[in-house]
Amino acid sequence: MKERHIETFKLCDRYRYVRSNFIAAYHGTSPQHRKRELGPLTKQGYLARPEQQKDSANYRYSSRVYELTARGKAELAKIGHEPTAWKGERQFWHQLMVADIVLSIEIACRSRGLRFRHRHELIGHAPLSFQTDISFRHANGRVETYSGRLQPDDLFAINDTYFALEADREHEPITRPTLQTSSYARKLLQYRDVLVRKAYKGLFPNLMVLNITTSERHAANITAFMDQVLEAKSQSLLFKGIPILGSREKHPEPLTTLLDEPFHRVGHPPFIISKEV
Repeated sequence: MKERHIETFKLCDRYRYVRSNFIAAYHGTSPQHRKRELGPLTKQGYLARPEQQKDSANYRYSSRVYELTARGKAELAKIGHEPTAWKGERQFWHQLMVADIVLSIEIACRSRGLRFRHRHELIGHAPLSFQTDISFRHANGRVETYSGRLQPDDLFAINDTYFALEADREHEPITRPTLQTSSYARKLLQYRDVLVRKAYKGLFPNLMVLNITTSERHAANITAFMDQVLEAKSQSLLFKGIPILGSREKHPEPLTTLLDEPFHRVGHPPFIISKEV
């Protein structure tokens, strides 16, 4: 087994679903060359192409998405690499969006000599979640409390700065009549609780939160709610809308400019990753 193939297996193990053009960018080869390698690995049973990707208008013209099979995991186990125990049928398009974002950042860091560490290097295979206790005054004056856990979509570090990720496909509203059901308002309140209490301190020294949604309008609505309704400011909550991540008509290339693009903050100047880490 070639070392490059093992690295591809590790990549699929790390992110669960990975596009072939992202695999090519990670290795620094052409998509055509990578396609010639991924095909045989799929036929040999090391990789698979998830069926969910066919639910796309441009499937025939898109870069294929791959995941690791049991045989591929066995190859990693042979070299002492513990495969990730991905549980259940996690939402395909949401997990692919998470992979597109974080792997884009990993590829950008590799090209610039920045130290990138994924969640597995930081906390192993343990789930990342924080216990939170929050309250919210609804428009009718009713004050509601909520106690529950907050689980970010992913975690990584660039040099010595740690980032949690919230990848939002606009499947939940900003507010709901109650905190007992998921909403972006509840997430904002939970992250504020985590950041104010520094509940992450037992795991890492600092925390920034990337909130990336599939619409610039939705990102603006979230920050307006945070500013006008919650009357909250934060240096650590970063917001950005990236429409290509929600498209079923086009597929993204690695978003390596994310390190240089400004993320909006409420009450503070924009945050540019490459200037801050």
